[in-house]
Amino acid sequence: MFKHAFAASVITLSASVMAAHHEEAPMIAEIYDCTLNEGVAMAEVVDFARTDFKAFADKNDLAMNTFIWEAVAVSPPYDEPDLRWVNYFPTWGDYFAGEALWRATAQDVAAGIFERVSCSKARTAAVHNAGAQPPVATEKPLIAMVCNLDDGKTIEDALAYRKGINEMANGLIDGSVGSSVFTPALGLSGFDYVAMITGTQSDMANMMDNVRSGKARKAMQSLDLENPAQCVTDLHRSHLVISR
Repeated sequence: MFKHAFAASVITLSASVMAAHHEEAPMIAEIYDCTLNEGVAMAEVVDFARTDFKAFADKNDLAMNTFIWEAVAVSPPYDEPDLRWVNYFPTWGDYFAGEALWRATAQDVAAGIFERVSCSKARTAAVHNAGAQPPVATEKPLIAMVCNLDDGKTIEDALAYRKGINEMANGLIDGSVGSSVFTPALGLSGFDYVAMITGTQSDMANMMDNVRSGKARKAMQSLDLENPAQCVTDLHRSHLVISR
């Protein structure tokens, strides 16, 4: 959506995002890798997104959800961007409708974003449900696991594993974290999928402490859950911009 108007162009998913494609065709994620311009703070970008950018989307009744993933602890080769701006669309029709309006009428908003960040061209991914729906919150911890499948394993194996792990993890805490899987679509390569896990700070802390203590591993072994991929785990802070 930012491309063209951005000469060179951005996930906690809300419950509405996850419900929209539960066990159905995946949604579309449009992702921009961005670095902060000199002297610009992350809070300035989030504030502009929640005001000017959201106002444009609301005025045009765009069928989309938007989140900013602030990098916290990210492994190479994906550690250079300060943030990832992620727009979600239910269908390609919604994506192209939004893009047309953006190119035709959003020059001022695009200029405001460019004053704050420098971004890559758009990359797109398919977003598959892989467990519970995450709660809606203005800010959440978000784990992104960049994964490559083992020989003989498929994305169906990965989805089944992620759903099993999500159910197990939520069974160990007094709460619920959500899970989804991103698979490469257009302009995105180098891995088989990204598993996203997110929830409130309290729920995420409890889940991560269960991993730290070994409680989660014991539960995995009792359920005979085996990861079909090799993954690198990264941490982001997800900021809500638009949730329909």
